[in-house]
Amino acid sequence: MKVLSIILIIIILLQADEKKDITLQLNWLNQFQFAGYYVAKEKGFYKDVGLNVTINELKDKQELTNIIKDGKVDFAIGRSSLLINKINGDDIVILGAIFQHSPLMLLTTNEEIKTIKDIKNKTIMITPDAEFTASITAMLNSNDINRKDLKIFKHSFNVDDLINKKVDLMSCYISNEPIILQEKGIKYKIFHPKDYGFDFYSDILFTSSKFIKENPLTTKSFYEATLKGWEYAFKNKTEAAEIIYKKYNTQNKSLINLIKEAEILESLVIDKDNRQIGFLDKNKLEKIFEVFKVLGLTNGKINLDNFIYTNNHHKKIIFEIAYEQKNMFIMLVIFISIIFVLTIFFLSRIHTKKKLLDAVINTSDDLIYYKDQRLKYIGCNDAFKRFANKSENEILGKDDFDIFENKFAKIFRDNDLKVLRTNKMSIDEEWLEFDNKLLLFQSKKRPLKYTETKIGILGVSRDITSLYEIQKKLEEQATVDELTKVYNRKSFNERLKEKIEMFRRYESNFCLALVDIDDFKKVNDTFGHDIGDEVLIKVCGIAKENIRNTDLIFRIGGEEFVILYPKTLIDEAFLSIEKITHIIKNENIIKNHQITLSVGLTQMKENDDEASIFKRIDDLMYISKKTGKDKITVD
Repeated sequence: MKVLSIILIIIILLQADEKKDITLQLNWLNQFQFAGYYVAKEKGFYKDVGLNVTINELKDKQELTNIIKDGKVDFAIGRSSLLINKINGDDIVILGAIFQHSPLMLLTTNEEIKTIKDIKNKTIMITPDAEFTASITAMLNSNDINRKDLKIFKHSFNVDDLINKKVDLMSCYISNEPIILQEKGIKYKIFHPKDYGFDFYSDILFTSSKFIKENPLTTKSFYEATLKGWEYAFKNKTEAAEIIYKKYNTQNKSLINLIKEAEILESLVIDKDNRQIGFLDKNKLEKIFEVFKVLGLTNGKINLDNFIYTNNHHKKIIFEIAYEQKNMFIMLVIFISIIFVLTIFFLSRIHTKKKLLDAVINTSDDLIYYKDQRLKYIGCNDAFKRFANKSENEILGKDDFDIFENKFAKIFRDNDLKVLRTNKMSIDEEWLEFDNKLLLFQSKKRPLKYTETKIGILGVSRDITSLYEIQKKLEEQATVDELTKVYNRKSFNERLKEKIEMFRRYESNFCLALVDIDDFKKVNDTFGHDIGDEVLIKVCGIAKENIRNTDLIFRIGGEEFVILYPKTLIDEAFLSIEKITHIIKNENIIKNHQITLSVGLTQMKENDDEASIFKRIDDLMYISKKTGKDKITVD
């Protein structure tokens, strides 16, 4: 206990010396591109781990690696060109890549440019930064287009130059200028390096090895809280967009613009292998490095092992539990491990220190027990006696079949025999009945040499029912919208994928209806958000009451819902959604204020995929909005 106390004091002292006021430097102006950091700050994720974080947007042209080196900021956002900075001797460690695929691409409104070959001899706005535009340069070079084949203009960062035909193409982010063109109804075409085999990371969080060495716990806490912020931002895109709109909107973007930006960026954050946010692949970095070498941007060498942060999760499983729950879970694991080790230690001295052993194990709520080679009990703690509802005399010398019901005794016997057969520790989860309640226990059992020649079993069983219930609740929260109790966007994406697969295999038709509550912002502004929430709940409730058991309703964001009609043709789906809109319109949800819906309705088509069918119902719904609202537009 003295050793443990000393270790705890050392950890506290080390953590107390670390830096807690943190500055993060962005590499552009405030927008959804940096949503995870804003969310981690505003939702208190940084505060929960004891950090006070200041977020600076880019004010003027600055070399981010230099301000990290000079200690002016602690963390910054960079691009794949950090590889070159590392080769050139800069002290850089990359913690994680927020965008697995770079948003940088070429954009054109010139309808004559249909393929990448058509770019030759065209006018183009592109930054002179060769490292930044390396992926675009590589894409063009691989298609026999060099800079001498282009008329290059200085980048104005103004999409109007593209609209007014001043240039044919411009380099930009997929999440910015295309949204502006879409809102203006201007057709455009994108040439993305990823589609031509040049897949770069972007928005890479980095710091220096010096900072990590001096602040290891702060670095780890900041990194993990940041990932938590990004996970929350993309699971709650509308809420994250509202945070930016209200507190970080230096570019005066509309809320709709920010939400659309979120939808586009989400596909760049987690790749097709379903890796975690921030994942860094050593092989991918090596391929990016080779592109830089081919383009003549570097001829040096790099050691990627000291370039990538040690705690980058590399497909590590992340359990979505609250910070307090995580700490509790860690303490429970540490506690059970200490109890287990102490139990083994004292049992080796059972003949001389039995009273001390009894005092230790009887303070634990875990079931601690030991059996001889015939699997008969030779000792247990008070918690085990209470569980078995028997005295020590009724337990010692008996086996599990003498004490418990056969169905439970058989489980214990099978696990005990496995330990004796393998001569290794076994960890199993066992459902047991206590006071007419089923409880889940995690049982650790290992071989116990209790005499010179005899080996029995030592077991420690912990009640983990509450942890299991927390996990089940978290799993439910991952698929159900907390406010309306209907399915959420994540669940919708999974079900839509399943239905499309069923259609392709068995021609199983289905329909989708995208429902938007008309003038919902006015409801919130006039009656308050509590009434707005009540409207959302009642609309979902009415919809659920008036669809079949096989039909599904999802809240996909804000006041938008999707109803999925399996094995249904368009006429039947229309009658259903028409009935729902009629009931809601005539229901007195808010006194003296009528609630109406704008709906887009479509049926699965031969060549549809997830993106095309959703875009179609989205377009249909917006037609309903623009042509007077309170109507259903059918494809």
